[in-house]
Amino acid sequence: MKILWIPHLPWALMQGQREWHLIKRLVPRGHEIHVLTWESIAGLGALVRTFGWRTDRDGSFTIHRAPRLPNPVGRITGDYARGFAPNEWLFRHHVRRILAAERIDLLVYGLGHKAVGLPPFDVRVPRVFDYLDLCVYPAVEDAYLRNSDLVFCTSTVLLERARARGARAVYLPNGVDRERIASGRPEAVRRRLGLVGKRVVSLIGLTWGPSFFFIDAIAEAARQLPDIVFLAVGGGSPLPHDGPGRVATRCRQLGVPLVATGPLPNAEVADYFMATDVGLYPGDASPYFDAACPIKVLEYSAAGKPVVATDLAELRRLGFPNVYLAAPEALAFGASIVRAFRERPPMPDLAPFDWDVLASRFEESCQALIAERGASPVRAARAAVGRDEMLEERSVPSSAV
Repeated sequence: MKILWIPHLPWALMQGQREWHLIKRLVPRGHEIHVLTWESIAGLGALVRTFGWRTDRDGSFTIHRAPRLPNPVGRITGDYARGFAPNEWLFRHHVRRILAAERIDLLVYGLGHKAVGLPPFDVRVPRVFDYLDLCVYPAVEDAYLRNSDLVFCTSTVLLERARARGARAVYLPNGVDRERIASGRPEAVRRRLGLVGKRVVSLIGLTWGPSFFFIDAIAEAARQLPDIVFLAVGGGSPLPHDGPGRVATRCRQLGVPLVATGPLPNAEVADYFMATDVGLYPGDASPYFDAACPIKVLEYSAAGKPVVATDLAELRRLGFPNVYLAAPEALAFGASIVRAFRERPPMPDLAPFDWDVLASRFEESCQALIAERGASPVRAARAAVGRDEMLEERSVPSSAV
């Protein structure tokens, strides 16, 4: 296949993300992949670069960088649902140009609407929407679902939502590189950060809602386990709610020892998963977090670590034995942290979440979609129904039905 792929973030921020993992595994299978991306507009240098168009190579696939303008309307109104209208026009123009010049077989796109608007839905090639997180803008979500030939859903919550709106949807969760995570070297991290002999509670990848209840929860757990240290790994942009500064302030207020690493290369992250004793996923109780399939939960599990997470719909369905679900408030979350330290839960079977397995499922579904374009409408519809039922039976966790 020749694929044009529009990621959900600028490619410079994509290392370790879902699309990055899938593309890295599809290229060795003989597929030609072109990524159409844009620059983050942060600082004068980036502002100058963002006006240019250029094409580069990233190993064995091609990166096209389209020009993009600052969004004055969004800054004034606070409405970033579709980004800046001229950017959408520019981006659609470049999509059409690449489709024609490279004779692309398949257009794949994630949730890039805030930065570059919606992709062109009137192109002739099959259109595939990678629905990785809940789109909180109803009109935008409807446009993606209504105009895509196939929708990959990272969670069964999203799968049900897409199918209820008439989309042809397949379950394709986020994944994990089990060998890479398990090969992490915890001793060096613990020595360097002064964590030897400490109980390490970590949040790797700074994701949480507006509330900082999890800091209060760590303080509650420390009443029973006084040698707890909170390890916050990550940084950079975008960060939620001015996160690191406020987390540090709250830790100081509560007397919670904090070690914050700031941004790290993706190649080093496995060391920090292995240096953890208990991982956190402190999302809010909201439809957005309910529909998420968090990669960090899979990575903590691959490291053999227990996780304390907010009681969310998709995590409940996955039913991982090492994931302790709790209400997003200090007492319940703190009690679960203590329990996670004191118990030795079994680890889940992560084989279905291996990135190679998921890349094969992506490949199979997309190749079938392309082949159907040459079939009769009746035969194509029958093939689609039969194959989607087979994929659903094979890939949806039993705890989700």
